[in-house]
Amino acid sequence: MRVGRLILVGAALAIGCAHPRARSTAPELSAWSATLDSARRLASDSQYAAADTLLAVFARGAPGTAEANEALFWHGVLLLAPANPGGSTHAAAEAFDGYLASDATEHRAEATALQRTTRAIDSLSRSRSLDSLPALHLVMSDDSSKTSAREQEMAKLVKQLQDSLNKTTAELDRIKKRLSTGKP
Repeated sequence: MRVGRLILVGAALAIGCAHPRARSTAPELSAWSATLDSARRLASDSQYAAADTLLAVFARGAPGTAEANEALFWHGVLLLAPANPGGSTHAAAEAFDGYLASDATEHRAEATALQRTTRAIDSLSRSRSLDSLPALHLVMSDDSSKTSAREQEMAKLVKQLQDSLNKTTAELDRIKKRLSTGKP
């Protein structure tokens, strides 16, 4: 029994030595990985325009590839950065539209959520800008009680829209945090 174990151990050693493991080398960074890493570093240094340009140049150099689609997704994310002076929810929504129109799958769920959120924020921002226009007060002589009821109804609607904008903004901030905590 002991001899059998020794033979078994010896055979295992002989087989293990007969097929040496190939050394695994660290894979080289692909052009896309290097580009994305550089764009992230630039964005973290508040150089959003340079990061966006880097992504755009990459996408133009590799049209139709999965990496070019990913560049479009990250372009949208950069446009949503609160510190980005050139950011725009409207342009970000368009970037997510382009990403979702492609066959890209890596960030499809995130892009869908961000697209819907940016569309809602853009819509609410536009309605808020309409609120800043001077109001026209028409004098109606026959029924002022209907006018005040309508004004109250409109005030409730504005409050609901403001609450919805605040919730949507909070959701967008939560999604941006999740994306920036290591999930590429």
